[in-house]
Amino acid sequence: MDAAYQAKYLSMARLLWETSQGDPGNIPQDYCEHLSHCYADGDISLVPLLRKFECYSELEDFEVDEAIEMLGKVNPEDWPEVEDVEGVSVEELLKVYDEDATDPEGLNFVEDNLGTAEKVERVLAEVISSVFGDRVYNIRSEKNFYANPKNKFLQQEDGTFGGTFMYDGRRFIFEVAPSESGWLCTYRLHHKDLDKLPPIQDEDTTDQNDYTRRLRHRSWK
Repeated sequence: MDAAYQAKYLSMARLLWETSQGDPGNIPQDYCEHLSHCYADGDISLVPLLRKFECYSELEDFEVDEAIEMLGKVNPEDWPEVEDVEGVSVEELLKVYDEDATDPEGLNFVEDNLGTAEKVERVLAEVISSVFGDRVYNIRSEKNFYANPKNKFLQQEDGTFGGTFMYDGRRFIFEVAPSESGWLCTYRLHHKDLDKLPPIQDEDTTDQNDYTRRLRHRSWK
């Protein structure tokens, strides 16, 4: 259930935001309530607060996307009850969760930032899926942010793309690096999900059966 929710909530929230035409108060409350979710680990989604967004008029679309993702999985102890929240300042929310200082040169894109972010996520998902052997989703930074100019669209100085992806409700760390023969993709399970795996049983102690085959020895003269 968690994996299914994370795979769909952002696109649904984007659609509601676009149809609101800049006034989230126009989003029907019952539509927002469909975006509610409680995770298996006790965290919750506060995406239903989308209709209470404030202070967003000067922000880019990708920043609104970031704010939505920040509310996609939170510790309920860090927030008041949903019904008690009168408004959510998107600007303040981004300041709290901001991971990098803005690089002025990183904002000079001819193409709009949202289109660039979507293309980066789509291409990386295709590359990783081809190596992983199944479809992956939610391509994000290691701090779980959407690809954007602040994190240089997940690209490092040497050209390597790095971040995280989701598969079957588990989070993985990946790198897609240029090499002489093309692109090299590596990945590993995120340490937080690695800790959740059940311990490997010691077969020597749990299985008492004797599978050795006894042979009759014979000497030759």
